[in-house]
Amino acid sequence: MSEMIFWFEIAGTIVFALSGAMAAARKNLDIFGFLVVALAPAIGGGTLRDLFLGQTPVFWVEQNVFLYVCFAAAIFTFFWAHKVASRFTLLIWCDAFGLALFATLGTERALQAGVSDLVAVIMGTLTAIAGGLIRDIICGEIPLILRKEIYAMAAIFGSSTYLWSWKIWQEPSLALAMGFFATIAVRGAAIKYGWSMPIYKRTIG
Repeated sequence: MSEMIFWFEIAGTIVFALSGAMAAARKNLDIFGFLVVALAPAIGGGTLRDLFLGQTPVFWVEQNVFLYVCFAAAIFTFFWAHKVASRFTLLIWCDAFGLALFATLGTERALQAGVSDLVAVIMGTLTAIAGGLIRDIICGEIPLILRKEIYAMAAIFGSSTYLWSWKIWQEPSLALAMGFFATIAVRGAAIKYGWSMPIYKRTIG
């Protein structure tokens, strides 16, 4: 199980780092900018999660492989991004897969730390969305979480699905798969069909 979680983490790090690097490409940043913006979504959420849970040093300090993966993704994208027809489309889909992977992994990590179910879902959601928030702010964009996008709600749904799958079947690998597919189904459908959250409409008075 620990090996499966490790490879889930590596996969999530890769796709989130790619999303950051593609965001850097859209802003025509230099190679250092690529490295910084790739790191933000890939390790930002997990770093905040570990700090909130009191798990120090944070994961990437002890396991430098996550940094190497981010650097590799950033450098690769720096030389390859110009060949992509729609950088924004690739960014959005990489972000969706990262969201799904990290929502479930963040929840699993929180439960392992012995927190309550509610806090576990919050930590799972934080792990999934915080890095993208940092990425968008660095790039001068309105963060996806603050738009009409079904984004945080997809992470909450996936995190909750992981939690209840674990409680019902007590099978970690099944719970991870269920949480991942629940998140990607909601977020993917929102991207494909243009689903969005209702927004406040200003009225007089």
